[in-house]
Amino acid sequence: MFSLTANGSPILPADVDDSPMIVLENDEDAPQWRCTACGDYLTEMPDGWTDESGDRVCCAYDPTDPMETESVEGPHSPERVALSWANNAGVRADTEEDSFTVTISVGDPRGAFAFTVRRIPDGDHEHAGCLVLHSPHPEESAPHARLTELHPGTFLIG
Repeated sequence: MFSLTANGSPILPADVDDSPMIVLENDEDAPQWRCTACGDYLTEMPDGWTDESGDRVCCAYDPTDPMETESVEGPHSPERVALSWANNAGVRADTEEDSFTVTISVGDPRGAFAFTVRRIPDGDHEHAGCLVLHSPHPEESAPHARLTELHPGTFLIG
């Protein structure tokens, strides 16, 4: 029914059924921080940021004071690694429910925010054949993470 692709190339799993699920997971040991100057992955220590070899000095340190010379050594400049805030994300096609669900886990890895679009079955219902969107909201009884509405449809997580 659907073709699975990654970066435009087909993926041919051996046991594809009518409800495929694709999950992208961050390695729990993946680096969370990198230096903006040298690009090395960093670890936060009580006395500053160190690279993978334990060095606190950045080889590409760029002093902000123009009076300082190039020989000045300085610390790493940390920034978050892109997408390191996510535990995992997935997409599931469910032929029995006639739906797609996208899940994104940003907190407790045992749960996730789930966004589902499904088609209401044909029949006598006034919305028969229509598509509905189910999304996380602040009033959920067991939310993945606390949501604070910034404006309609946009929430601050945490």
